[in-house]
Amino acid sequence: MTTHIAADLAVTLDEDRPGALARAITAIGAAGINIDGYSEMNGVVHVLTTDLPATRQCLSNAGFHEVQEQDVVVVPVSNEPGAAARVFQQIAEAHINVRYSYLATGNRLVIASTNPQSVIAAVSA
Repeated sequence: MTTHIAADLAVTLDEDRPGALARAITAIGAAGINIDGYSEMNGVVHVLTTDLPATRQCLSNAGFHEVQEQDVVVVPVSNEPGAAARVFQQIAEAHINVRYSYLATGNRLVIASTNPQSVIAAVSA
């Protein structure tokens, strides 16, 4: 696995209540789309999938509303203490602000910033 840019799709859970997240995740799985990573906070679900157009379509068909599509950097990290901290320290030393991040499958960090290419440069140095 290598560091690369991918797309994160964010949708709203119109009713942030029990079952809403399950309904979104089930819609993606029922469409046969693998979820590489996701995060849900305060009624907004961020999804990293293998097929962004199909994910967008199935979530729309299920009644979810897109908030944004954001280019994100996917960074493989080892499964050991401090691995993520080292990546974020490199980003901080390059004076790059992280908008949000989450962990994806396979020990990969998903990192959103205003300049994904600068994140790649920082973590590749």
